[in-house]
Amino acid sequence: MSDVIVQIYGIRNVDDARMVIDFGAKHIGVSYGHIFHTPGQLSCEQAKEIFENVQPHAVRVGLTCAEDIEEITEDLRKALPDVLHLSGDIEKITPEQVKELKSRFPNLKIMQAIPVLADTSLSEQKALTYVKQYEDVADFFLVDTKDPNADDIGATGLVHDRKIDRAIVESTNVKCIIAGGLDEINVSDAIKIAKPYGVDSFTSTNYSDERANTLRCKDPDKVQAFIEASRNA
Repeated sequence: MSDVIVQIYGIRNVDDARMVIDFGAKHIGVSYGHIFHTPGQLSCEQAKEIFENVQPHAVRVGLTCAEDIEEITEDLRKALPDVLHLSGDIEKITPEQVKELKSRFPNLKIMQAIPVLADTSLSEQKALTYVKQYEDVADFFLVDTKDPNADDIGATGLVHDRKIDRAIVESTNVKCIIAGGLDEINVSDAIKIAKPYGVDSFTSTNYSDERANTLRCKDPDKVQAFIEASRNA
């Protein structure tokens, strides 16, 4: 049995949030903000409603693709997540700016997305450099596959080499959650290879039909299968 925590992303309503927590997810992830950046993004008010109505033991993660700390600050004050997941262009928010955000919100934890390119060796990308740059200001790293044609990190459904995850996990004391095309079939091997603190699912636990584009986008069967596979790794 694995002791990794499970983070389920793409939560868009209270019922889905409570459902994934009942199945065993420890972190719930909500994309939010008052300026639109990414598909599926909720308003700050919608995010706050979810955060205020989930089980008290859940860790409430708010994802932003914003790259302006004043915009991020305004959104944080409205939504009040436990963890801020920075998923925009990592080159546009410096560690010093992240430190400033933490000074404004002393109880806030930071989850910094670390971009990994699919089909690219570790030596040809900057993942380990980013880890060293941000490990003094991050409480978590979310190691996710990046579309080379996009600024933001993740939500691609693309898989990358899990040996890169392992190298990142071994290089830092920051808690690492791995993502990038994980599903109930491949998550067990990913856990065994990378030995992360946690695993994350977004696209693979959504419905496979038009419901994926609605507020009730999470498929209970897929969520349960992913969490059980993670536990049994």
